[in-house]
Amino acid sequence: MDAGDFLLTRRVRQNHALEHATVTILADALPGLSVSARSNTRGFTIFADLDPAIVRRCANEAMTRLRAGEAELAIHPNCGTNLAVGMALAMIGSLWSLTAMRPRTRVASALASSLAGVMAARPLGSLAQKYLTTQPDLSDVRIVDVRTRHLFGRRVVEALTATEGYCASAPGDYLRATCERPERTC
Repeated sequence: MDAGDFLLTRRVRQNHALEHATVTILADALPGLSVSARSNTRGFTIFADLDPAIVRRCANEAMTRLRAGEAELAIHPNCGTNLAVGMALAMIGSLWSLTAMRPRTRVASALASSLAGVMAARPLGSLAQKYLTTQPDLSDVRIVDVRTRHLFGRRVVEALTATEGYCASAPGDYLRATCERPERTC
């Protein structure tokens, strides 16, 4: 795990957009699919036992469609951003309710603010995704590899990406295209 995985860098935001679009296309291709996924600086991981070839096809389609301007694919209704926004709103409202003088008012305010936080989670979470956590401009991104691996005893699918100016001689081996060994080209 890189330090950049904890920051909303352009690379993480691009991979997050590609992850959302891929999961959306996978869900259309495989009705009833239930997955979770996580993006990082190297790509994204889908926590499900799926055929990597299907994930690769869906990721390629996702990239093509995002590059063609279908930016709405980068926003997913079940994204963890929505949950985080809703919980933050509920927490802020609950803390604000503690300023009330009467206990009954505190309880009513806490309940009302929690309900408001839950109701506002999706619309405000979608805005947070659009402006903060995803970047649908994938003009400099390419898919390097899609493979399975085991994580905590479960099989997951990992999609590795690279940005223009980077190349990979082997999956996970990222080198600057301007590196000292010019014989390695993308």
